[in-house]
Amino acid sequence: MLATSTLVVLALDGDLDPLREAYLRAQLATLAGMPAAVVDLSRVRYLDSMALTAFVRLTKEFTARDARVAWVVPPQTNARGLFRLAELDRYFAVAETLETALAALNAG
Repeated sequence: MLATSTLVVLALDGDLDPLREAYLRAQLATLAGMPAAVVDLSRVRYLDSMALTAFVRLTKEFTARDARVAWVVPPQTNARGLFRLAELDRYFAVAETLETALAALNAG
């Protein structure tokens, strides 16, 4: 995890399924109170509805306190397919690379 006083970059990895729910919750909890964050899913091999639900919850929490969160979801990944299927790519700030996500947060 890369962190400054105003931004955290959280890179998740592996499979985000019910067996790793505690891992995901602990990782997302590190973003509490931050004014801006990037969640990088580049190294996530698989995710399911449990992870998507956690991501929606996190985004709502950030929005409620006027904070910003961007998501790195590379094309041709399981995560991108699920983001499209759930139409999260329409409501989340989704970028293909970390650099693009950081630029979007800095511009906003």
